[in-house]
Amino acid sequence: MSKRVGDLGQIEAVTFLEKQGYRILYQNIRLGHLEADILAIKDRILVIVEVKSSTRFLATKQIIKRISKAQFARLQAIGSFYAHRISEVEELRIDLVGVHLRQKNSQVSHFIDISLYI
Repeated sequence: MSKRVGDLGQIEAVTFLEKQGYRILYQNIRLGHLEADILAIKDRILVIVEVKSSTRFLATKQIIKRISKAQFARLQAIGSFYAHRISEVEELRIDLVGVHLRQKNSQVSHFIDISLYI
């Protein structure tokens, strides 16, 4: 995937999440060797969001398979670091947003709490 596709997908994901009531705290966070696409808060839950973008349609299973157990563990680690430092947070959750980029009307799929799939 090109950086451009990833960047466009992340813009779509942020717009989608904001419309759903998420407050975006950070994007493209790096903490040592750890990285996350989006950190957001909704209902006192810190949500670490991994964004997977594609110019071709991917079925649900194909999107979810793009997250390995190791990557999920890294997302949990970065989430734990921030969850202990943000006073308004009561819980941590890892979500996945798949973005199918199209000429018009990109399609966004939001998978809440991907621990259920990993």
